[in-house]
Amino acid sequence: MGHEEHKHAAPKSVAAAILVVSDTRSEATDRSGKRIRELFEANGHHVMLQDVVRDEREEIAGWVRRTASRLDVDVLVLTGGTGIAPRDVTVEAVEPLLHLQLPGFGELFRMLSYSEIGPSAMLSRASAGVVRGRPVFCLPGSKPAVELAMEKLILPEVGHLIAELRKGTAHGTH
Repeated sequence: MGHEEHKHAAPKSVAAAILVVSDTRSEATDRSGKRIRELFEANGHHVMLQDVVRDEREEIAGWVRRTASRLDVDVLVLTGGTGIAPRDVTVEAVEPLLHLQLPGFGELFRMLSYSEIGPSAMLSRASAGVVRGRPVFCLPGSKPAVELAMEKLILPEVGHLIAELRKGTAHGTH
């Protein structure tokens, strides 16, 4: 079966969880997490959970562990903390939890980002992988970066990705 057939058989609607990682943003002032929610919902998906935590490894890792264990969540998207500033620790918090990395996501994101913002795209450590059978995406905190990742990479493939991860499991969960 080709990739188009796989995509056709993939779930049309998924359940998402969103985490905003920031020392300065709150639920009221966050724009990137809200934009992720808008894009998921505009594409027929459901957002089951949306939170904000500080740039602290344990808070981020704890949220990912708890959320990846929920049976009502298919995909986790984190925004913020993927740059190179000393407080940017999202990648360090999430990577030890991954049982599978998806390096193509970060590579493609930086390639697409380069065409929009030039060489500063190399400062992004956007990444993705799988925790407990669920894809986890770590995105930059800027609204344009979130829109790029969601529109060009995540939304076109999220159903297909989840279908592939569910192969061989009794109920589609790990």
